[in-house]
Amino acid sequence: MAGVGDRPLLIRDTSTGGSWSSPEMTAYTNEDHLQAIIARGTRARPRSSRQRPGAAGAIHCRRPGRCVHRRPAGEIIMVECKLASNSDRRRMVIGQVLDYAAAIWQSGPEAFHRQWSRQGGPDLSELDDGARDRLDRNLEDGRIHLCLAVDLIDADLRRLVEYLNRITRDDVRVTALQLAYARHGNIEILVPSTYGGEIAHAKSQAVRQKDSWTKESFLDAIASPTERAIAERLFARLGGLDERLGSDEDLWFGTYGQGGVFLHPYGLRFAPIQLWVNKAGQLMAYGNWRQYTAVRAHPGFAELARFVGQDHEGAMRGFPLAEVDIDALWQIVVRCARLINEPARSE
Repeated sequence: MAGVGDRPLLIRDTSTGGSWSSPEMTAYTNEDHLQAIIARGTRARPRSSRQRPGAAGAIHCRRPGRCVHRRPAGEIIMVECKLASNSDRRRMVIGQVLDYAAAIWQSGPEAFHRQWSRQGGPDLSELDDGARDRLDRNLEDGRIHLCLAVDLIDADLRRLVEYLNRITRDDVRVTALQLAYARHGNIEILVPSTYGGEIAHAKSQAVRQKDSWTKESFLDAIASPTERAIAERLFARLGGLDERLGSDEDLWFGTYGQGGVFLHPYGLRFAPIQLWVNKAGQLMAYGNWRQYTAVRAHPGFAELARFVGQDHEGAMRGFPLAEVDIDALWQIVVRCARLINEPARSE
C-alpha cells in the first residue's frame, strides 16, 4: 500500500463519491523538489533561502529555496535537505550543514547583511536594536541552529541528532524535520514531523534557568588573585564616577557561560567594554565596537581598539586584562563612553 513515509495513506474525492485509493505519487522526484516544497510552504512566513556560491561551497541568504531562516528574535537556523534515497545522506547532511554554518560564521555579520539584502530579504534595519544586536552577535559567535530536512527520519538520523545535541553548546539546537510527501492529481499532501525538539528545548531551558552573574560570583570565578584585584579596581572606579549622564546601571551581568559583565560609565546606554572569565578562570575583556548596531564601528572606539592592538572596524577579539596598563585603559574607557554615547544623549 502506498504511504507517506512509514504511514499508509489512502485518499478519496468526496465530491464524486469515489472509493478510497492510494495517491499517484508518494515520493519526491529529487532533492530540488524537496527544496522547492519547503520554499513554497514557507513563503507566507519567510524562512528558507537559496544557496549562493561561497568559500565553503555555499553561503546562504534568505530567498525561496534553501536554507537560512532568520527568526524575529535574531536567531539563525541553517537547514540542509537530503532524501532517504541518497545513499550518502547521513554523512553529507551533517557535513554540509556544518560547512555552511561555518561559512556564515567566518564571513561575519556584514557579509550576511549584504547577501541577505542582495537576495531580497526583508530590511534588517527595521529590526529593533535588541534584535539586530542579537542577530549580529549570534553570527559573530557562531550561534547557528541546525535543522536536517529529510523525507524520512530513520534510526541513524535520530542517533546523529541526539549526539549533536549532546556535544554542542547549550544554546544551539539541532533538530530533524521530516516532510513526507504525496501527490494525487493537482492535490499535494505534506505531512511534517520533527525529532530532537524536546532535546533541544531541554538544552535551551537549561540556559534560561542558569543564574546571572553577580559581582561576587563573577569575582569568585577569577582564578588569579592578581586578576581578581584588577576586576575589583575597575568596579570601584566605575562606582566612583560622580557624574550621571544616563539611567543605566553601572554594571550589566550576563548569565553563567553565556556572557560577561558590561561596564557602563556614567550610567550611559552603550558600554565601551565587557569583562568575562574564560574556562581557565582567566580575566578577559572585549571592546564593544561590534556589540551595538547603533554605534557599530563608531570612531569613538578607535582609541580603545588601538590600545589593545585591534581595529574598531574589525572583529572583537578577547584580550587578557593582566597584560594591559589598567590605569591607562580606564581613562580610555571613560573617554570612549562619552564619545560613543554622545548621539544618544543629544536625542
